[in-house]
Amino acid sequence: MEPAGFFRRIFSLMYDTLFVMAIIISLSLLLNVMNGGYLEPGTVLSKLQLTMSILSGPLFYCYFWMKNEGQTLGMQAWKIKLVTCEGKSLDFKTSVTRCLLSSISFLLIGLGYFWIIVDPKKRSWSGIYSNTKILKIKKLA
Repeated sequence: MEPAGFFRRIFSLMYDTLFVMAIIISLSLLLNVMNGGYLEPGTVLSKLQLTMSILSGPLFYCYFWMKNEGQTLGMQAWKIKLVTCEGKSLDFKTSVTRCLLSSISFLLIGLGYFWIIVDPKKRSWSGIYSNTKILKIKKLA
């Protein structure tokens, strides 16, 4: 299978971001309802909300990569799949490593993602260092 290109991967990421944002908003709303209103800063519930907001993205990605054959919802829509360089499914350690490296790439003005454009194998920094790759999958007839 051929590596997925930059735009297909970025659009998939944008699609997944909408799902993660919906999860965060839903959980925050649930906490507000449980609290009976606005969460005051410094309270246990506000700290729980911050923790849920930080962990929602990595948990979303790790879950789908490990339990859904290397595909998040956005990856399914854009017909791409994440596998190890050996073509195997991801384990927990590899998924967490890739999430951490992807976050660092994003924080560095997306440089790790733009690397896809110049790398001959179309790998991002997170793909290189986690020994993973994103491939196009064949469309069903």
